[in-house]
Amino acid sequence: MKLSPLLLSLLTVAPCYAHDTWSNGDKVPGWIKAACCGPADAHHLRPDQVHDMGDYYKVDGYNANGGKIPHRTALPSQDGDYWIFYRDGDGLSTQSGVYCFFIPMAF
Repeated sequence: MKLSPLLLSLLTVAPCYAHDTWSNGDKVPGWIKAACCGPADAHHLRPDQVHDMGDYYKVDGYNANGGKIPHRTALPSQDGDYWIFYRDGDGLSTQSGVYCFFIPMAF
């Protein structure tokens, strides 16, 4: 099956629109749009939801891959907040791996 060039361009452009606003209509910060995925995958966290376990982090509500997020995967948060990006799915067994994990870091 061949896709027409117009249809192909619409399929590749449409997902980019999702990066412009959160599901509540607020604008997605530019640094997030450049680094990660769409609003459905974004989870803005409070500090008490993130637990440093020594070699890895655990985040309340994230259970895929044993819930372990290695320290080496953490990225510096440019707004000073905690953010984790993963696909939720329909239940715990369908959560994806972590796409991005942003934490406040002192430089």
